[in-house]
Amino acid sequence: MKNFQVISGAVNSVFEVYEVSDEVFESLFPKGTDVAFVSDFDSDDVDFWNEVYRRQVDKKSVCGIHGTLHVTGSHVEKEFFLSRRETDVRTPRY
Repeated sequence: MKNFQVISGAVNSVFEVYEVSDEVFESLFPKGTDVAFVSDFDSDDVDFWNEVYRRQVDKKSVCGIHGTLHVTGSHVEKEFFLSRRETDVRTPRY
């Protein structure tokens, strides 16, 4: 089982953490990636999303967050996560 955090731009967001099976985690974060964007997936696959959001966990009891899922409105640009690995994030130049 692995945990991932959901990042959204909602005013009332609490950045939930969910626990999923290794198989579901691999579907969200393939090949060792740890950053995903909901827009990269089939939003009509209700069974898949029900499984993804089935087990919300108390953040205080989590032993590690293994991935981050950005949903609509997270204000994060995909171009900064080309490899979909947090360690490779490109810092914007201002």
